[in-house]
Amino acid sequence: MLPADIPAVHELEVRLFPVDAWPLHMFVDELAQPETRRYLIAEAPDGIVGYAGLMCVEPIADVQTIAVVPEYEGRGIGSALLTELINEGRRRGAADVLLEVRADNPRAQQLYRRFGFEQIHVRRKYYRDGVDALIMRLQLEDVLAVHGDVIHAAEEHQDAVQQEAAQQDDPRRSGETTPTKADQQ
Repeated sequence: MLPADIPAVHELEVRLFPVDAWPLHMFVDELAQPETRRYLIAEAPDGIVGYAGLMCVEPIADVQTIAVVPEYEGRGIGSALLTELINEGRRRGAADVLLEVRADNPRAQQLYRRFGFEQIHVRRKYYRDGVDALIMRLQLEDVLAVHGDVIHAAEEHQDAVQQEAAQQDDPRRSGETTPTKADQQ
């Protein structure tokens, strides 16, 4: 998503989420934070038909928004957008991807479950119209495994450095002897 896309995306936002639509400036603010955000659009010959955004502050990635216009649902656009958001979370080192989904949106819930998301919590009356939000999480185990190997290797290296330093500080280990009073005089 580029700044020039924001007016069209906002128009879709108002159409798709009339009660909970983000104000225009929110998209501007989100795009202004590339170090922690990634926003995408899906285009068809007649314009933008979907969009999605991710915030990632390690170790958590959070799907900020994802939407596809009804005329293009069922064509794999939502899956493609979600796949790219998950991949972006991996690239940024996230261990988990979180999202909120309306409790009355079984189609979206089904999509997220197909990707391995699990419901972990309910936020009561989260949406402006009083509908609950289901909090869902996808654990990126491959990222955890990579981070675990890195952390384990770093711990082993630190242990080796500490042992080496201890040996250097302990004259009995280094083969040196401690000077006696006679040596010092």
